[in-house]
Amino acid sequence: MTSILRLYSAAFARRPMATQSTTSAMIFGTGDIIAQQVVDRKGFNNHDFTRTARFVFYGACLFGPVLTKWHQFINRRHFTSPLRAVVYKVTLDQLVAAPFITVPMFFGSMSILEGRPDEAISRIRNSYVSTLTRGWCLFIPAQIVNFAFVPVPMRILFFSTVALCWNTYLSFFNAKQKRLQECSP
Repeated sequence: MTSILRLYSAAFARRPMATQSTTSAMIFGTGDIIAQQVVDRKGFNNHDFTRTARFVFYGACLFGPVLTKWHQFINRRHFTSPLRAVVYKVTLDQLVAAPFITVPMFFGSMSILEGRPDEAISRIRNSYVSTLTRGWCLFIPAQIVNFAFVPVPMRILFFSTVALCWNTYLSFFNAKQKRLQECSP
């Protein structure tokens, strides 16, 4: 396991954007597979591979690059004490990135990738508060641990591991929102 983490750390040091985008693609794709197979119990024959491909694309081409730049921005900030650094970074992450970038970007992008750009605003509106508040319950404690104890090269990997559970939830919730919009006039 140590050698895998060393390889990941070396890849991240050489090519942070590619490493993070690949990691995000794998985590988002895996989250969707878990949502379809474990939560929805679709079975292989009913698996929506297009949906999984959308999640992989979103992770690789949208979330991964944005998260990489966001963490580079956060990690450039320096403070007089480690406690101040953790408080500032978690606050910035959860009160700026989550409400203004990640939550609207996810639901808006999924609507567009599903070929339903006209539903983007209503899907964001219908999902925003519950997704944001549930995300805070998971990510505030996780990011405290991340910024306080995890070395910088491993932070995105730690975050991505926590995000696997979250992405499973997002996949399930997004599919539910899509079904609700298909049923409404």
